[in-house]
Amino acid sequence: MPIIQWNVNLLVGIQEIDRHHKQLVQSLNTAYDEFREGKEIELSFLQELIDYAAHHFTCEEQWMKKTGYPKLQAHREEHALFTSRVADFRTGLKDNGKISVELIWFLCNWVTHHIGESDAEFGRFVDVHNIRTRGDQPG
Repeated sequence: MPIIQWNVNLLVGIQEIDRHHKQLVQSLNTAYDEFREGKEIELSFLQELIDYAAHHFTCEEQWMKKTGYPKLQAHREEHALFTSRVADFRTGLKDNGKISVELIWFLCNWVTHHIGESDAEFGRFVDVHNIRTRGDQPG
């Protein structure tokens, strides 16, 4: 059973962002399943996640700027805190090279909370302002 259940409550309404969220959730669910099965999760997974999150955060922030989202700066700060926290985990993992259950829980909780609350708020803004898209690019 996945640790994060994908459902319509996690949709923002901008296809590009929703695709990114779904990919992040799938990656975390795969890592969690492997962790539960006793497989070692390589640090390369964490680096891939960091790289993907950076790409996603940039895209999301561009959409927020394009749509005039008033809470863009606060959202950027959430992204920066996440990036900093994951970097701290990565630094701590260099000693033993293994992904910990603490890190898996942090990632899953943060993604669930962030998408379900902060990004959902952006989704409501998109709804109110009738900004639904069909995969257009920001900018």
